[in-house]
Amino acid sequence: MNWLSRNWTRLAMLLGSLLLTLVVLEGAARILHLGSGGFWEPDPLYGWRNIPNASGWESCYGECAVFVKINSLGLRDNETPYQPAPTEQRILLLGDSMTAGMQVPLDDTFGKVLGAHLNASLGTSDWHVINAAVNGFGTDNELLLYRFEGAKYQAQYVVVGVYLANDVYNNDRMLELSVGGNGHKPYFDLNAEGQLELHNFPTPDTDSPSVRLGTFLKRYFQLPRFLAEVLRLRHQVPEILQPLVHALSGDRGVQEQSSGQAASDLSQGDICSDTYTPEVARAWRITKALIKELETEIAAQGSQLIVVTIPASPQITPPGDGVSWYCDRPNQELSDYLAAEGIPDLDLLTTFRDYALQGGPPLYYSKDFHMNVNGHRLAGEALAAFMINQVIVDTTGDQEGRAE
Repeated sequence: MNWLSRNWTRLAMLLGSLLLTLVVLEGAARILHLGSGGFWEPDPLYGWRNIPNASGWESCYGECAVFVKINSLGLRDNETPYQPAPTEQRILLLGDSMTAGMQVPLDDTFGKVLGAHLNASLGTSDWHVINAAVNGFGTDNELLLYRFEGAKYQAQYVVVGVYLANDVYNNDRMLELSVGGNGHKPYFDLNAEGQLELHNFPTPDTDSPSVRLGTFLKRYFQLPRFLAEVLRLRHQVPEILQPLVHALSGDRGVQEQSSGQAASDLSQGDICSDTYTPEVARAWRITKALIKELETEIAAQGSQLIVVTIPASPQITPPGDGVSWYCDRPNQELSDYLAAEGIPDLDLLTTFRDYALQGGPPLYYSKDFHMNVNGHRLAGEALAAFMINQVIVDTTGDQEGRAE
């Protein structure tokens, strides 16, 4: 009896010490704002989504300290009902982490800058921008999100943020896997008639005990998101840690390439080459078909699609010879297609390059490849001007707010 009592005492002390250590580490993670991203959970419809009601600090690999709050419907935004107010003019944003903008405060994201400038320029308070972007999404995820969730917001305009550094790769299953992306997602392919076919839908195994545990931990604690970040940055994760990666990373940790690498080498997969490989050509065909399907489904809701192309940081670095900018080919490819289809398109490449030539403050973080506050402000202002001058039309057919 004494032996049993002593061992229970030792076990209680060990568990107490472990709990105290975890409390201290959790406190340190919150105070030091450790952990980047990790606000997602697996989802059978899209592959993954933001965890509803999750909150925590985004550190941009040490370059920022932003408190992020996911609302009850899984948006990185304020609480927003599906039903708009009688005079409300809605813009829905779709995109990946460049559009979600978790690296800057919510009000500094280009979507909120867009809404503020529209209201100020048009002398109203009716414009409301809803951010439905999710880290890691490709156009395929965005199409599914609009189909099953985004359309419910009844937005007059749907802005899709395209980040060519990875979106075309994300849309092709083989390229996605070849660059270390996530294969645990629905994906589209083209049949012999060139029509989109959806596969791996709904995605299986998205409600296992480990998934539920990981979602709970990341919803309420900072330390698990930091651990997920550390594990994601490892190219080879030991087998013994695979269950932990699965629980904390929502099926994205092991397969996800370091995001900085994906963005710093825009030419990976020959997307910048004058001649595309068959794989890249196929990925472009899928991407264009996805955009066309998005336009069709958005138009069926009585809404208008707008595409905004967000440059990668290497694309706006002034060339040493003053002439040869890095990688224009994918932007031209997308712009030519959108022009042929009559889809409104704002390519921010020229705007960002002109800014860079003027020697202004950086538009991107140096370690974390995402836009900083300056980049979001410039993008939001440019998009507001584009919409006012070329897109927004009143009931008489005249464009609203055009400068006289």
